[in-house]
Amino acid sequence: MHLIFDFDGTLVDSFCCVIDVFNALAVDFNFRKIAQDEVDGLRDLTAKELIKSLNIPIYKLPAVLYKAKIYMRNEMHHLKPFLDIPQALHELYDSGFYLGIVTSNSEQNVTSWLSDHEISSYFKFIHSAPNYLGKGKTLKKIMGINKLDEKTACYIGDETRDIEAAKQCGIPSIAVTWGFNSEKIISEHKPHYLVRKPEDILKIFQGVKE
Repeated sequence: MHLIFDFDGTLVDSFCCVIDVFNALAVDFNFRKIAQDEVDGLRDLTAKELIKSLNIPIYKLPAVLYKAKIYMRNEMHHLKPFLDIPQALHELYDSGFYLGIVTSNSEQNVTSWLSDHEISSYFKFIHSAPNYLGKGKTLKKIMGINKLDEKTACYIGDETRDIEAAKQCGIPSIAVTWGFNSEKIISEHKPHYLVRKPEDILKIFQGVKE
């Protein structure tokens, strides 16, 4: 069984860092800053709704994301894994699951963070999605490159765009409630599974060996 993870908001607690980075970039790219009193409300927005809310023109998005990855490079060593994530990954790896990562962050940032936390050996591959709104295409491409069967793959993430990416690839999705999007909005997008604790991921796959 191949379990493909999102990174930010799923494995690493980077929500506040991402807010700070986007506010720093707001000056460079002339879009609206995020006020402190609206931070919690952002969790109820899809990726497209968030971009629209911040008045970021779609044509600027690739440049914004490229710069964001560079800004985050200096912050990665400050970021912590969510509680019980390292243990859950360890148990999945020891149980024979093949683990991978498909993320909107850079491969360099992710690899560096995994190494800092001594969990890089658990992952068979790490791939960066070049398009913030095109994760499904990247996921499908990565499944092809790694010869992953739809029947034995699953994508695990914290945002509605992760759920939609899995649907585009015809694989099950597991939505986690501890990340960027609220439980309310991810539930509305109907993931195959919804988990509130990392250990719940283990329970889904109890008895699965393939």
